[in-house]
Amino acid sequence: MNILQRRRSWSTAPVASLIGIILLLLVVVPMGTLLVAAFTDTPPRPGAPLGNLTLDNLTAIFTGASRSAFINTLIIGVCASLLALAIGSSLAWIAARTDVPLRGVVQVAAIMPMFTSSLVGALAWSMLGSPRQGYLNVILRSIGLPDFINVYSLPGIIFVAGIYYSPYAFLLVNAALTLMNPELEEAAYVHGARFRNVIGSVTLRLVMPALLGAGTLIAVMITENFPIPQILGSPYGIQTMPTQIYRLMANAPSRPNEASAAGAGLLVLTGVMVYLQRRLLAGREFTTVSGKGFTPRRQKLGAWRWPAFLLAAVYAVLAVGLPTWALLQGAFRRSSFTRDAKVLFDPASFTTRTFNEVLRSAHLRDVLLNSLMIGAGTAIIGGGVYLLIAYYVHRIKGPGHKVFPYIAMWPAAVPALVIGLGYLWTWSRVTAIYGTLAILIIGFIGHLLPQGFQSVSSSLTQVHSELEESAQVSGASRLRAAWEILVPLIRTGVVSTMLLLFILSMREISVAIFLFTSKTEPLSIATYNTWETGRIAPVAAMSLIYVAVLVVLTLISRRWFGMKTERST
Repeated sequence: MNILQRRRSWSTAPVASLIGIILLLLVVVPMGTLLVAAFTDTPPRPGAPLGNLTLDNLTAIFTGASRSAFINTLIIGVCASLLALAIGSSLAWIAARTDVPLRGVVQVAAIMPMFTSSLVGALAWSMLGSPRQGYLNVILRSIGLPDFINVYSLPGIIFVAGIYYSPYAFLLVNAALTLMNPELEEAAYVHGARFRNVIGSVTLRLVMPALLGAGTLIAVMITENFPIPQILGSPYGIQTMPTQIYRLMANAPSRPNEASAAGAGLLVLTGVMVYLQRRLLAGREFTTVSGKGFTPRRQKLGAWRWPAFLLAAVYAVLAVGLPTWALLQGAFRRSSFTRDAKVLFDPASFTTRTFNEVLRSAHLRDVLLNSLMIGAGTAIIGGGVYLLIAYYVHRIKGPGHKVFPYIAMWPAAVPALVIGLGYLWTWSRVTAIYGTLAILIIGFIGHLLPQGFQSVSSSLTQVHSELEESAQVSGASRLRAAWEILVPLIRTGVVSTMLLLFILSMREISVAIFLFTSKTEPLSIATYNTWETGRIAPVAAMSLIYVAVLVVLTLISRRWFGMKTERST
């Protein structure tokens, strides 16, 4: 046995046991507890006896309001996903394959909604499109047109969800279009094909994996979304499965077992979406990039160049421009009542009093500090956990290294609200954790496990193991070889992952909705709770501050990552 083999013969059982315990606590136990609650008559709690088995909870979710919520969830999920795909893929094709003017502006416009959150977007559009006092309807009435906009409806929810999730379609489809060999399209043109035939028979077929991947991702995210249907649907009694789960838990008396059954149903629905996507792609070949170099050919739009740019501009106005204007109106207006369109532009109608009160309030400082601490804890602890799992799976390859990745990816198909409910049942009686920031950090780490593990794994697998093996042959321990060789090489990728975790945890509301207390309330929950009080000015002011914090964090992460990339190259 050589030196390297002797060094590899050390026992991996303690590391495997540690990772097994971590995944057990983060994924298996919360999800198992939720499923137990769905089939019993009392909520499962640590140390409490198990309730009686029953199917009544499952029966309840297919009757009455729960059945309507299920149907609404399907309608919103399908229609909003198609809208998001149409917007995102169109902008991706314009930016990647045409000679549209100001291409960089188009690309920025397509991803701008990612700088905010669906919570803030829904709040802003509730101010813009409410039937009576919506700013857009006030303007329409003032110029003699009917006020036909109503976001408190299924079409309104579909519209808002579609525009705020289209950036995910843009990113995936844009990457596929950029890598696709344009010679295939050119060959079709040479043989007499028309533009619409090339798009339908060549381009769409070649980017089908990206479209299906984006469609599945968006459908799962929209299906599990809580703030958009809650803010835009609850005024008119429109329920989805996430809002139904929340209602079952929030109303008195609460019905926790029915909520768990609804959560299990939502889990099955999202799992079916992921399964169908994999089945559709199974056995198909979509490779178009080979060793032969090619230069992307951009479609000349001619007279359609500026209309194509206008499409991106309109999207930016709908997704960012109008919502920001609505939040500014709400935060700085003296009165929430809007008599006519003139007061929307009259300087005398505005004041900074409410915004200053919110900005200086101790409550804002507390919730912002909570969010920053939760984000930092999720980034630092979660980054370490994901790195440990990825290193074990890809480098140590001990017992369980083939099973651990599957468990780590389970939360990708689990709605965030369901994860929060599972953590509620798991930790509700552990007083050292529940009621503290720790339970929120643990919940976010579990929820973001697939993204974090995949991101760290991609950085780690880019570095060949021969570098560490050479150091071990020369006498270095495995730990020293990893610390002095591997860590410096993957540092940029790991830290960028941690920054992403920080930003995502700042945006998250669904996981936290069942886990926060008055002392651990994060900024996202505080913004939502302010909306529930019906006070427009404070919620608009908090939303603006929320957006500003997210934008600053995003810019800092991009700047830091850019600097690190330059140094590494």
